[in-house]
Amino acid sequence: MDDNFDANGDFTPDYRATFPEMLGDVYYNDPETRQKPTKELDNVKNVSDALKMVVTGSRKISAHGEELKNVATKATEGMIKIPGEGATVEEIAAYREAQGVPKDVSGYELPIPEDEANKAGNEAIAKEVAAAAHEAGIPKSKLTAVWNKVVPALAAQAQALEKQGNDLLAADVQALKDVKKDKYDSFIIDTDKVAAHFDIKANQDAGTKENLRGTEFMKLMEGMGIKDVPVVREFLGAIAPLVLEGSTALGGPAPQAKSEGGFDYDYDEKGKPV
Repeated sequence: MDDNFDANGDFTPDYRATFPEMLGDVYYNDPETRQKPTKELDNVKNVSDALKMVVTGSRKISAHGEELKNVATKATEGMIKIPGEGATVEEIAAYREAQGVPKDVSGYELPIPEDEANKAGNEAIAKEVAAAAHEAGIPKSKLTAVWNKVVPALAAQAQALEKQGNDLLAADVQALKDVKKDKYDSFIIDTDKVAAHFDIKANQDAGTKENLRGTEFMKLMEGMGIKDVPVVREFLGAIAPLVLEGSTALGGPAPQAKSEGGFDYDYDEKGKPV
């Protein structure tokens, strides 16, 4: 008789002691710690028992195979299938739709801040963000959540900076008024006339004619927000004698616009202001 079996054909204790080494991790219910040996082999006394266990287990799996397959199918129902390499356009579209990505950029809804001055700019930004998000496959809900947090914060910062700038400008204007005192209003009128001289359009109030060499100077100053900046006004005031009294800094003729009293200049024998 083989040393592995006793007189009855059962496994000997010495042979059973080799099971852990033969089976390795399979011998343990907890392979990582190897602290819980399986009980499956407790009733396996010999080769016949082992064969019966194998056959019985195989039959059980076969008998319940379809049931297990149905359970697995139900468990994966509703799950999003991630397109793999070689996926069709339809599969990719279905995946994006399941993820919540709109069919086109118009599907995104990005609220525009209530800021009439910057409405066009904000709408352009929203359009670019939506296009980039759609290309990247970002779901509508996620983009909306980010937009609703970030944009109001940026708008508030912009408004705070604008207010700070307006406060500084107001302080500078007040300082100029304090210097000019009762001549401030006439100073503004005269500097408006100087600025109008460089504008392409004629200005009857300022006494200027159409200037084909000019630009939309007045519109430019308004657009840049520098029309009332004191340093600009002071510059216009500094060149006023050259503009309002007969010659410009460029050497060309200028209209003989009458000063409202903001500037009083004396001239030397060459006609230059002193």
